[in-house]
Amino acid sequence: MRTILSLLAVWLLAAVPVQAMEQDATNYTEMFMEERIEEGSFKGAIVSIVQNGEVVLADGYGLANASLQVEADADTLFRAGSVGKSMTAAAVLQQVEAGTLSLDTSITEMLSIELANEPAETVTIPHLLTHTAGFDETMTGFYATSYDEVDPVRFLKERTPALKRSPGTEVEYSNVGLAIAGQLVEDASGVPFPDYVEARIFEPLGMNDSSFEQHENPAYVAASYIGDQPYPYSYIHMVPAGSITTSANDMALYMLAHLEQNEELASSESFSLMHEPQFHMHEDVTGMHFGHYGSQFGGLDAIRHDGSIDAFMSTMMLVPELDLGIFVSTNGVTGIESQRVMADYLSGLAEAMGVETEPHTLAETPTTEDELADFSGSYTMNRVNEKGPLSIISIFNPTISIEAASDGTLSVDDLHFSGGRYTMQETSSPLVFQQVHDFETLALLENDQFISSVYPMMVFDRVPLIGERHLSYAVLGFISAVAVFFLLVIPVRGLYRIIRRRKVPDKRHRVLAFFTVLSLLLAAGTMAASVQLLIFGYVTAGTFMLAAPLVPLLLALIYALVWWRTDRAKSSVGFLFIQAAVVLFASFALYWQMTPFHV
Repeated sequence: MRTILSLLAVWLLAAVPVQAMEQDATNYTEMFMEERIEEGSFKGAIVSIVQNGEVVLADGYGLANASLQVEADADTLFRAGSVGKSMTAAAVLQQVEAGTLSLDTSITEMLSIELANEPAETVTIPHLLTHTAGFDETMTGFYATSYDEVDPVRFLKERTPALKRSPGTEVEYSNVGLAIAGQLVEDASGVPFPDYVEARIFEPLGMNDSSFEQHENPAYVAASYIGDQPYPYSYIHMVPAGSITTSANDMALYMLAHLEQNEELASSESFSLMHEPQFHMHEDVTGMHFGHYGSQFGGLDAIRHDGSIDAFMSTMMLVPELDLGIFVSTNGVTGIESQRVMADYLSGLAEAMGVETEPHTLAETPTTEDELADFSGSYTMNRVNEKGPLSIISIFNPTISIEAASDGTLSVDDLHFSGGRYTMQETSSPLVFQQVHDFETLALLENDQFISSVYPMMVFDRVPLIGERHLSYAVLGFISAVAVFFLLVIPVRGLYRIIRRRKVPDKRHRVLAFFTVLSLLLAAGTMAASVQLLIFGYVTAGTFMLAAPLVPLLLALIYALVWWRTDRAKSSVGFLFIQAAVVLFASFALYWQMTPFHV
């Protein structure tokens, strides 16, 4: 009897830290969400945390719909975007297990459709699921104009980009790759992808409210917001890459299935492919898994996937060492800000749960400042369009600045793009750096690149001191300055002459000069609008608007003929500036392929 009581006491004592950890996680989450909602970061959020085979927390915070005053709860549906790539990978591996798909066979041999650009080299399923296929980025026609217009097959047949690098050589996040993976599932099973996932993943796991279908229903699906303004519900063609709608309760079940390696979801071999790195840009930085990427939770290895759609931001993280799963989704944080919010929540949660690990061992003899100076500069992500009108977006991508310090450390912009900077110390692995007081790592690579644990799904390339980005800024600045200057000067000079009753010279070239520079600004605005139209599915209208540069070109030609005939030496300087602006504008449009012929 005494032995039994002793064992019971030991069991109870062991359970206390676990229960305390769970309570700390719940208290911290409630505090964090209430603070951020009060600050206006987002209207509402849903969170689920599972550990040791149990649901620790599944709850909602704030408002799911501010207009209808609907509160968020554990059953509220949020759009989780690319978190759905995890389910897509699981679906692919189910078909591999069934023998209908192969990890080693070229995807073109298994697809029933012909892609818009057939890969010039062999692309396999591992390339798709680790984002290493080498596809160019594509945003043209990314969104559909309505639910009825959603057509994943047509998108792949018309919009799949060509390869821009050899498969398996470099990681670059690719929605197209996962869209193709979903098409492989559909072809192998003979079942539409959303129906397949519902039958083979959602129903067996009890995820009764989740779906890859895209239905805007304010009564059930949360709305998203930018500030106080509702963000429109969007429809995407690449359904397997990011159209999932789910709840905190459903995601708790999904995370438990992963942590417990539930055979309803996948085999042990398939779980290994999803839970262990399958591709590394650098062995000392978290790598790519099938349908997930490596991350860190308080310094512990974790598996993760984020998702962003409309103004929703979501994260699913699994920490096998703690038998822990975390899912968070908010309805009002977008872009760069979302990275900081999620990082703050997860780092604070790890601290609240008492997760403590030792940082990497630091280098005994750090790389010298002179050697590190070769890596100083600005870097930008490799996820860019290299072909087509939307390649222009790349010049506006944010950059990360790296500067070498005299003590062998690096001063680096916050990798979450918060606007701050921090110091990184070199670890015992050469050219691998770790943030002071944190666990984020960064590895400097050959070919002027770096990879980080914050973004293991994409490489950052160095921006040349004098490159297309800076030259484009200079060209746009010159064109804008010339256009604005002459739009102001020509009318003012004309009005001055009238007031002073001076003889007004030949009006034709002044009128032509005015309308030429006016058309420059209007054409620039039209082309900027065409980018939005192309992205949001209005491809015909966007293509038509890309013909806008022809207007200033035509007016400039007429202006040149009139100027030549009038031979007005006094206006030659202004004439040359205007003509130069038009030529540069046309050259800019051609260089960035912003023409109807490049759509």
